[in-house]
Amino acid sequence: MRRLLFTLPLLVACAGSDTPPADSAAPAMAMISEADVAGTWTGTATMEGSDSVVLHWTQVCNGGTCRGTSQEQPGDTVVATYTIAGDSAVGVSAPYVDKSMGGITVIDNWVSRPSGSQVTGYGWAKLADKDSVVARYRFTGTRTP
Repeated sequence: MRRLLFTLPLLVACAGSDTPPADSAAPAMAMISEADVAGTWTGTATMEGSDSVVLHWTQVCNGGTCRGTSQEQPGDTVVATYTIAGDSAVGVSAPYVDKSMGGITVIDNWVSRPSGSQVTGYGWAKLADKDSVVARYRFTGTRTP
């Protein structure tokens, strides 16, 4: 018991104030800017857990706003706003009627990671009048000239 009481203060003193070295192997997060997001993007989306394409989309983005269309719902434009957060753009749409989901009104949320002329990301659609997620998806795309 005496030995334990003697070594306890020594352990506490030794473990106290040393700061561990920074992890130099950790990659730095690449920050994006408006120039990385702005432009016309085209791509496809797949439902979470599947590799079957369910949507062919086009987004025209600039200044915090995107206007999206799809081949599956021609003539409909969905407007979304986005903010830049580190290496991603985070967006949310205005409520819209999704004909592919039986005409329910949804709000689309998404996180995209543009890199050069490529973009990847994921999203989820929620019922506009409730906080219920009705679909989760992944997407990839390319900036068009």
